[in-house]
Amino acid sequence: MEFTKFVRKPFIIEAVEVTEDNIAEIASFIGVLHKKDDGTSFIRVHRLLFLNVGLVTPGFWMTKMGEQIRCYSKPVFNKQFVAITPDIETWFKELGTLTSDE
Repeated sequence: MEFTKFVRKPFIIEAVEVTEDNIAEIASFIGVLHKKDDGTSFIRVHRLLFLNVGLVTPGFWMTKMGEQIRCYSKPVFNKQFVAITPDIETWFKELGTLTSDE
């Protein structure tokens, strides 16, 4: 048996970092906004949306791809995603994974 190496086609997501300024708006997508005794905000995430994330605090990232929403801690987000540059955008276009409306 002979294996051939492949690279998984990349995909593009939209992302927003959770901050104190936008946490209430983000909560409307993923859960319920709460405040700790010290006044800091957090979102208790709807368990049906995310099995591995229970709380989202400022510094987390919310991503969107079509209707699919995910949340990532900053370290996980930074390991898995990179901002699009003109070079990366050209590469996506050459792969045929970037359409003209993106």
